[in-house]
Amino acid sequence: MGVSAYVHCRCWKDGLAPAPPVGPVGFDEDGRLGLLEPWSRETANAHGDVEHWLEHGCPHDHMQIRREEIGSWAGIRIFQQALRAAGAADFPVLLRYLPETNDGWIPADEVPRVLAELDHFENGARLADEVVLVDEASGDALHSYVAGHGGVFIWGRDLHIGVDPDGFFVLDRTTEPPGTLFRAACFEQRVLPGGELELTGEGHSVRLAMTPIANYLPTPPQRFTVQVRPRSAADFDHLLGMLRRLCAAALSTDNPIHWT
Repeated sequence: MGVSAYVHCRCWKDGLAPAPPVGPVGFDEDGRLGLLEPWSRETANAHGDVEHWLEHGCPHDHMQIRREEIGSWAGIRIFQQALRAAGAADFPVLLRYLPETNDGWIPADEVPRVLAELDHFENGARLADEVVLVDEASGDALHSYVAGHGGVFIWGRDLHIGVDPDGFFVLDRTTEPPGTLFRAACFEQRVLPGGELELTGEGHSVRLAMTPIANYLPTPPQRFTVQVRPRSAADFDHLLGMLRRLCAAALSTDNPIHWT
């Protein structure tokens, strides 16, 4: 599951949409536009009527003037990590309102401060280096260290696999505490018969029942290395662009940005 965000249009405020079938309608304490009555058996039909009105009440889909598919939770966590490493005191609004779950909102009156912090991040902040797992052959970074995830990028029932400042690791979750089955800063993988994968590096080898690392690529890499690379605001251009578009929509409508 990833993260999305949207901003409602002003059609319902400006009389450009039919009046809601019941009321009162407005933004609740979580920033959601809807019927401002607690849900109960008695109000269930009224809530359903307002939801139908939101979906079809104006030319905008769900009365949303702007929607952005932000992406994976890892991307959000890496951005939060970069903000904190650059100086949390410089980004209080972003760190307060960036989502922790698939809900929450940025009030419209906070949007100018969000934009000011984005400007500082792009033009004045000194970003920390990043730790990445790299395909040795291509030089492409495959996974970044996400402190909020403990470095883990594969969550299996019995195994956690990840990268951190000390290298690539495989944890055995069947023990308490979880034991380290494999750790190396440089290693290679080899697919074996029967659905097994062999990892070898720095004098250690382990065989695991799992698919190849980075098997989302047409040909998974054979050799990997963990590197520390410089990071710049340009690495976040895609996310920053989405946040700026959401902020522009919020300013033009005086409506909040809602996470979902």
